[in-house]
Amino acid sequence: MDRRLFLNLLGKGVLASSALGIFPSLVWGKTSFDYALEGQNLIQSGNYDGALKVLKEAVRLDPQSDWTFGLLGRAYRGLGRKAEAVDAFRQAVRLNPEDVYSRMMIEIMTQKPIPKLKKVKKPLTPLERNALEEEKRMLSRLQSDEGLEYQVKRVVIDAGHGGFDSGAVGLNGLKEKDVNLDLAKKLHQRLQSGGEVKAFLTRTEDYYVPLSDRTVIANQYQADLFISIHINANKNREAHGSETYFCAEKASSKEAARVAALENAVLKYDKPFKKRPGYIDIEEILFQFERKLYWSESGKFAGGFQDRFKQGLPLKSRGVHSANFYVLRTAKMPSILLETGFISNSNEESMLKQPAFREKIVDAIMRGLA
Repeated sequence: MDRRLFLNLLGKGVLASSALGIFPSLVWGKTSFDYALEGQNLIQSGNYDGALKVLKEAVRLDPQSDWTFGLLGRAYRGLGRKAEAVDAFRQAVRLNPEDVYSRMMIEIMTQKPIPKLKKVKKPLTPLERNALEEEKRMLSRLQSDEGLEYQVKRVVIDAGHGGFDSGAVGLNGLKEKDVNLDLAKKLHQRLQSGGEVKAFLTRTEDYYVPLSDRTVIANQYQADLFISIHINANKNREAHGSETYFCAEKASSKEAARVAALENAVLKYDKPFKKRPGYIDIEEILFQFERKLYWSESGKFAGGFQDRFKQGLPLKSRGVHSANFYVLRTAKMPSILLETGFISNSNEESMLKQPAFREKIVDAIMRGLA
């Protein structure tokens, strides 16, 4: 309602009041205009609470009256409720852009920060309630007891090293790349025969695969988990045991940083990817946000995995650690790097030579994935 219309109505109201005085029988229910007029009088008398009550009724009856919203703004302002006052004045301006007074009040009141309006939570509709229940059922179905919050259905197994990159070599000549490949193949066969998990290999023979390509393969297969199999080595020949790593920007310890440096050493053979000048990799920028989630999930999974992996395996558990492994960095899924013993330890090198012991390792990995 604009001001010109209001004045017309006001005139009619005066006439109507006169008519009622003459003819008391002509009585009808209150209109929005009546409530607004009453609200204006209450504001002038300083009764803002009373004004607010009747002006709300006026707005309910006529939500298109800029005059009523302007009065409502004045009532809220009188009560010191600035957020509501500005909201009412804005509504008045939306209905009547020429409402200079309301516009002026908005500018005055918003010179200083005002508290935000409290949003009234509306009750859910039956359709929204059904959708919420369905979402809860789906989440409970997808959640596992521990580790990853979804079931692993696709696994990419990476046999570390290969080709000219033999990895660590034991005192008796056992090469890490050969053990890794044998373990990866055995694990692949075991998972495939189970029928519940689809498994893929990054390499099937003795050839070199760049570190970055291994993760690309995992991403192409849209795996739920990427597991890179390795054998550890140390100048200290007494070092022994198994450990599970996940990727992090900062190593969890000096030893973790050393292991990552050892596994990343082959990077010097990889062909670097050169970006064109001025090229902005949007996917990489977006992936930086996703990566935190993947690494967080990897850490949760690694803890449960190592607990299950160590059971029944005659290897000391060296626990879970994190470090910046290049082979895990760009995996778009949770990923771990498993060190299944020390090839530099003569006792563990001897065990790693034995097919029966390798079967035990595969058993342990299967247990870890369960």
